[in-house]
Formats: sequence, structure tokens, C-alpha cells
Amino acid sequence: MVAESPSSIKNEVVGGRYRLGEVVGRGGMSSVYCARDENLGRDVALKLFAPQAPDADELKRQEAEIKLLATLNHPGLVTLFDAGIDDRIPDEPRPFLTMELVEGQDLRSRIRHSRVPFEELSVIGAGIADALAYVHGLGIIHRDIKPGNILLIQIRPGEPLRPKLTDFGIARIVDSTRLTSTGTMVGTAAYLSPEQALGKPLSSATDIYSLGLVLLECIKGTIEYPGSAVESAVARLHRAPEVPDDVPSEWADLIRSMTAIEPLERPAAADIETALRQALVSPASTPGELAPETTRVLPAMPFHPPPSPRKSRWMRCGRQQQRRGLKVLHHRPTTLCPAGQPSQPR
Repeated sequence: MVAESPSSIKNEVVGGRYRLGEVVGRGGMSSVYCARDENLGRDVALKLFAPQAPDADELKRQEAEIKLLATLNHPGLVTLFDAGIDDRIPDEPRPFLTMELVEGQDLRSRIRHSRVPFEELSVIGAGIADALAYVHGLGIIHRDIKPGNILLIQIRPGEPLRPKLTDFGIARIVDSTRLTSTGTMVGTAAYLSPEQALGKPLSSATDIYSLGLVLLECIKGTIEYPGSAVESAVARLHRAPEVPDDVPSEWADLIRSMTAIEPLERPAAADIETALRQALVSPASTPGELAPETTRVLPAMPFHPPPSPRKSRWMRCGRQQQRRGLKVLHHRPTTLCPAGQPSQPR
């Protein structure tokens, strides 16, 4: 049976309660609708996945895992409300998610407008790192960190845009039954970690690598690994991301540590969040300009320790610097790696 087009199912009811409205986004495996929750009388975003083969056990596993994701509660995450299986067509069951409907642009649109100044990028990066520290602490990996999955909202007029991470459609629980088997590449090619590109087992470090590429794209204004899915995935296995020479050394060291080839050499999300919140450069600074020696401390945010007991050298070094009272992201010759050992992908 041929699956319905996104426009053909407008006004139909999914899951017995969600009436579909306009399509607000499309991807290769899903469409996102503005929908009306007729039970609670509120608008939601509903993500409807492509039809799947009727494997009852797999559908149950996926539904159970997504329901767990729906329990997440963090200001840096788009809240998931519900999950289920759309079985209006018996031979073509379709998983769906409903989530908070957020007004605002995504980071992809922001980058298209212009490169992101370091102060603004510090706020965005710290917010996403804090959200990742929370989900990683619960043993969840997002697996698809990219600009299009980072929404930017303004809480109050005059305040900087705050990020919200969305789209947990391919997330999985560490050490649980996988939604995809080892050897299957899942994610968006331009932002895959090396271990994703190789189909290897994943850890929370895969999200760190992807976030590093996102930060670099905000600075450069261009995708680091463009091309077809295969070209993009393979490129990162042969060359490290290229950080421009005029990027302040502290930012360059941070991005290189986040995009290290070896997952265990990458910092934890909580350490990235701490580094980015410790100091913000002058608002006048933009990528390509060195910043003056000024700092501005952001409001304190909850600290969520990473689940893994193993700490990278970057993490140990970062904590030693904090104990000595040093600022990790001052624009002085302070580094995020052991002295004399630049953090390079290996």
C-alpha cells in the first residue's frame, strides 16, 4: 500500500487524539505537523515517522524507549509529551512523537544569516552542553546533534536567544536494546562522529563530537564536511576539522578536543558547559576578531555530572585550572589541554 503524502492526511486524527494541521517540517524519514491535542485542547508538534515493516517486537521496543524519552524535563530540551504507534493503516504502522510547539528560528537559519559572534555562541553552546549533560547523566544519547535540531527562543525582550535541543527521534538508551544494530549508520552525515560513520558502538562522546562541528560551523559559517552522505562521512576519517588560524586559541583548543578522533579524549558535556559559562568575550567580538581581555559571568546553571567514571586529560586539566582560579575561556594564553600537548585529533 502506498503511504499517504504529508498534505493528504491533514485534519486526520493520530493516536485517537491528535488532529493534524499544517506541515512545519520534513525529513527523509519523517514529517512534523502542527497538531491539536483534542483531549487537552492545546497545540503540539507531532512528528510522524515513515511506515515501518510490521515487526511487533521492534515496534514495542521503540515505543517503550521513546516513552522513556518523554519523561525528560530540562529547560534546554523541547519537552516530549507523548509517543505511540499510528495504526490507521494496519499494514503500515508508523511511530509518532508529540512535543512542545516552539516558536522561533533554528540555528541553521541563524547561521545562514551570518556567522555567530563568540558571546552569542557561548550562550548557545553552554545551553546545549548543559542539556546534553542532563540527558547523558540519564544514559541517553541524542545521536543527531545539528543546527537544524537546535531551536533559538527569546524568553524576555532584550535577553539573548536561548537554545532548545529537539528531535530525539533516533536517540537511544546506552546499553539498552538498540533501535538500530551495530554496523548501521544513523544520523545526519555532515555531523556524524567517526564512530557513527564506522557503525561502531556509541557513547555520549558521539554527541560531543557533533556539537564540536556545530560550534565550528557557527564560527566559520560553512559546513565542515560537505558533500554527499558517503563523501561527508568518509572525510572525517581522513582529516581533522580545520579551525581558522584567527580563532582565539581557547576556542580552537576546545573545538579540537571536542572533535578528537578517539571518544575517550573528548571532554564531558558538563565540562564544556562550565568552560563556556565561565567567561564571555566582548559583544563586539565576532569570529575572526581577537577579543579583549574582558569576561562576563553567566548566571549559574544546574551542574549535572557525566555518567562515565573515566575522565579525559582535557577534563582533568580543566578542573585543575578551575581549582587554581583560572578562567578557561579568557582570551589569554590559557589552554584546555596539557601543557605542551595541543589537543589534536588522533
